[in-house]
Amino acid sequence: MNPDAGKLYGISKACRMMGVSRAAYYKWTHRKVTVHEQENQAIRDYIIELEEKNHYVFGVKRLMTYINAETQYHVSHGRVRRIMRLAGIRASIRVAKRDRQVEKKAFLLVNKLYTVNMGHAFHPVAPNVVWVTDCSEITYGQGQQTEATAKRRKGSS
Repeated sequence: MNPDAGKLYGISKACRMMGVSRAAYYKWTHRKVTVHEQENQAIRDYIIELEEKNHYVFGVKRLMTYINAETQYHVSHGRVRRIMRLAGIRASIRVAKRDRQVEKKAFLLVNKLYTVNMGHAFHPVAPNVVWVTDCSEITYGQGQQTEATAKRRKGSS
């Protein structure tokens, strides 16, 4: 609507303002809904019905399982995810994220050479305080293995 005159804009002027050709506008107004779009609409309606019934607790994979089992459609998780995103549907239950820093610290604390305060500080105060070992396996022939072990004493010069 033209705010100055209070009249509707013509199609030509509206298309020019939007940067769309008149032919594209008329093609869009007379377009037919594709079979895929109709399927997506039916799947979206089923997802909304199922989610409202269950308080939005289902994620993509469980919804995919329900759709494949209870409807005539066969969908992938990507299609379900896309339909949910376009419809603005989100599950209320989220997967808890892992705290990898705490896991790494717990793993390193099992290592006896690692301390919370010092970290990996290999600066012993006397000889024979800290020993370091390295072990390598070498496979040769028909699955035969040998171990090569090297020990090095830290702190003695």
